[in-house]
Amino acid sequence: MTTLIEQFERVALLGREKQEKFLRLVGEHTVELDLDADLARFTKHHAFPFQVLGTESENTLSWLWAWADEQTEMPQSLMKASLALKVWLESKGLQEYVRPSLDLNQADGTILSLIATEVCNAGCFYRDHYEGGALFILLYGAEIAAQAPYDRRELVRNFDDLIERYDFNHRNALLAYFRANGIDAAETKDTVSATLPGGEHLIAEFDAAGKLAAVNGEKRG
Repeated sequence: MTTLIEQFERVALLGREKQEKFLRLVGEHTVELDLDADLARFTKHHAFPFQVLGTESENTLSWLWAWADEQTEMPQSLMKASLALKVWLESKGLQEYVRPSLDLNQADGTILSLIATEVCNAGCFYRDHYEGGALFILLYGAEIAAQAPYDRRELVRNFDDLIERYDFNHRNALLAYFRANGIDAAETKDTVSATLPGGEHLIAEFDAAGKLAAVNGEKRG
């Protein structure tokens, strides 16, 4: 049976790349959710169809799925992705994650949203912070995907951030990213190396547990 962390490793860097593309596209911004049109509007220049996944509470340190939220009057049209992910999690034998509410130590909104981004074929996910918590939504739009892929600096920065926040097999995550993007990677016992689409070369060194030790000779952590 698969685990949630294995699914996270499979999609984490892909999902973070999509966020990087989105931020390049919209730059500094404010957001307004138009519930009548099912559109998320960013600083009046960009509007994307969106779906609601759920919310994090800073008070209870818990995640609440959108499909289980009885307090917020959210249109059913915005629940499709959260329901689709519920079905997907059940299909993977991950029923413990489809309870209405989850402790953030079990799974937080970022992990669930990175997985949902790939499962639901979204352009990216977006975390909309408010006092006491945050709303997590999926954004859709071809213009997000049309942005350039990671350069090496962006890839390493996003990888480092994920490593700082979560416990997972770093080598598996990097290889999954390369495979998903059709990037040929050469492997030895201790290294994974590849040439990124922009022509930059990356050599990642790992310890025996699959943890990142160095990138292009520069030690990490």
